[in-house]
Amino acid sequence: MPTPLARPRRDDDASAPRPSRSRGLARLLPRIDRALTIALLAALTVLLVEVLFEAWVQELLGNRSVNAAGKVVGELPGWPKDLKNGLLIGLVAVSAAKLSIERRWRELTTRADAALGVLIIVMVVAGLLGTSGPVLIGEAVFVYLRGAVVFYAIRALRPTWRQIRAPLVLVAGLLGLNVAVAVVQAIVGLPAFRAFGWVDLQQAMDHRAQGLFDHPNHLGHVLGLALLGIVAWMTGLRKVSRAWWLALGGAALGVALSQSRESMVAALCGIALIWLLRRSGGRTALAASTVVIVLFAGYLVARPGNLSELGRRLMGVVSAVETPSGTENCDGLTSVECVDRGRVKQREVRVLFYQQGARLLVHRPVLGYGVGQFGGIVAEEHDPNWQLDPRFPGGFDLHDFDGTTVDSFWLHLTVETGVIGLLAYLAWLWLVTVPLLGVTRRFAGRRVWGAARARAPAGDQTTEAVALWGPAAVLFTVVIGFFSSALEDALYPTLAFTVLGIGWVLTRAVGQPGEPVKPEPAPVG
Repeated sequence: MPTPLARPRRDDDASAPRPSRSRGLARLLPRIDRALTIALLAALTVLLVEVLFEAWVQELLGNRSVNAAGKVVGELPGWPKDLKNGLLIGLVAVSAAKLSIERRWRELTTRADAALGVLIIVMVVAGLLGTSGPVLIGEAVFVYLRGAVVFYAIRALRPTWRQIRAPLVLVAGLLGLNVAVAVVQAIVGLPAFRAFGWVDLQQAMDHRAQGLFDHPNHLGHVLGLALLGIVAWMTGLRKVSRAWWLALGGAALGVALSQSRESMVAALCGIALIWLLRRSGGRTALAASTVVIVLFAGYLVARPGNLSELGRRLMGVVSAVETPSGTENCDGLTSVECVDRGRVKQREVRVLFYQQGARLLVHRPVLGYGVGQFGGIVAEEHDPNWQLDPRFPGGFDLHDFDGTTVDSFWLHLTVETGVIGLLAYLAWLWLVTVPLLGVTRRFAGRRVWGAARARAPAGDQTTEAVALWGPAAVLFTVVIGFFSSALEDALYPTLAFTVLGIGWVLTRAVGQPGEPVKPEPAPVG
């Protein structure tokens, strides 16, 4: 039987093989990935600059003034905050796209990632049980975890040290600018503050410099964090150059001019931790601590007003212990009127807040009163009279505190989410720190509690320095959290979690499975 002839193939024949769409997409994906990398790095850089200038730009473009009663009135423009929030949301979207294209979602299955998931669930449950609506819960969780957005964006970007060095140098330059402005403010006084556009001059009258930030504590926080990074590098150098000492002196001078006592104490704790983890560089760490103490004490003594203010605050602590909040017995007068009429001595407001917070927590110790319900930015926006919540036994007395938030992050977190929320947050911070601890000389070759395995020591000076900077930054964060609400703002968390994210990226390949883990011997002397 003759074989049938094959039908001639035509160019438009549907059965003819065509180029695979998947091949075209495969060629396109690397270009998309490169574009996402550029966008992510650019957005992170813009965010770092934005948080450093946001307060000053708002003050310059606002219409605030001081009325006849001495109160600051007026409004600040909202678009800088909208820009910041837009950048954070953009980081989430671009990071998710990059992880999807590179198929790297499995990288987000560490114990720290699981702990963050648990923390979010605890916050949501606390909010639901505390009558917080879905919108309020979402806003509160976003405010609590803005730093985590930056942390995950850096992990998604996975930059090399060369890529991330330029943004860090830029931030260092801007912090140097703030130190220079602080020096001018300290020397010139009130005219310098007015020249830079500041309206609220209360801190200036207390001889506290604030640079381009809206409060001296913010200047102290960011410079204290930078100071720890400088010490982390210096303690690993055989010979420390003058440039390093100049950088250290500049950061320490800025902390001193801010007179942020919490920043000074937290910085000293961080320096001690760096020395403990490095197991060397003790002389450099001691010298750095001495510089911090001498400059801080020197400016304290140089301004008699600072000494009197410190004495007043210390006496306020004693008075608050002697007469706790709610025990004034002022015959119907408010606590402020009691103080004004001399029936009660001036008391430290943070102690009064902790006393009242402890009483509130007794009634709801497990999951608190719900996120967005107590003393934070979100609570203030949704209810300016949040302190009068009928669920608070006896209410919450602000004692004429001039601020929108309770001035303690840990108190705010604990009252809103209870003991479970506090423990969940601390567990997350610990598990974020563990991978960095594991590559330090103190713990290399040993399994740190919370880590899946032991890790090898950091292989180079840069990796080791960043690995030391991260835990010191976490300790710094824990200390200042007792005395300020900085962790709820965008400024400090953005910078602190940038440090942690870089640490995770640079140490990710250290001590991978299959690599021998050999502890590095401690240096002699």
